[in-house]
Amino acid sequence: MTQAESQPVYFVRTGTRSGYQTITVGLENLQRGNRIVCRTARGLEIGDILCETHADLDAEHGRWVRNAGPEDELLWNKLLELSQSASDACQRYLSDSGLPDVLLEVEPLMDGKTLFFHFLGEPTDATNQCVEQLAEVYQEQVSNSGFAKLLEHGCGPGCGTEAKSGCGSSGGCASCGLAKKCKTGSDPN
Repeated sequence: MTQAESQPVYFVRTGTRSGYQTITVGLENLQRGNRIVCRTARGLEIGDILCETHADLDAEHGRWVRNAGPEDELLWNKLLELSQSASDACQRYLSDSGLPDVLLEVEPLMDGKTLFFHFLGEPTDATNQCVEQLAEVYQEQVSNSGFAKLLEHGCGPGCGTEAKSGCGSSGGCASCGLAKKCKTGSDPN
């Protein structure tokens, strides 16, 4: 039995538009409904295991990175939240620019930098030419959010030290822990 034949392949639902991917997971044993972080052709995504499959093992598959933890879920939910208001700002930009296309949503990936613009129908050439400006509008909206500032700076000096004993942010130290800014008593930084 070859290495590829010994690896299970699973169908995974990913993205806001419910795309379906096949992924390999090494020796990990996953069940329907497990939430995972996986690397697909699109990038780093969060997904739901649907079922094991007997897909062609020579085909191109994504790969399992890890089971989704609380920090992954927090990050994903915040990215979706931010995407709502940023998508609205992008649609206003299109309207203000006199472009007729309707932007349904902007889908972020787990890296927070990769974006997929989903339009109603095929966008016009004029809209395709301004995708970089749309990405800038999106990033500006997101970077001005409280969550982006929390990720960049943490919740404040001394967070997690004995003197401060926690951050008090709505997501707890897990929020600023994503930015590796949460200080613990043993952290020399």
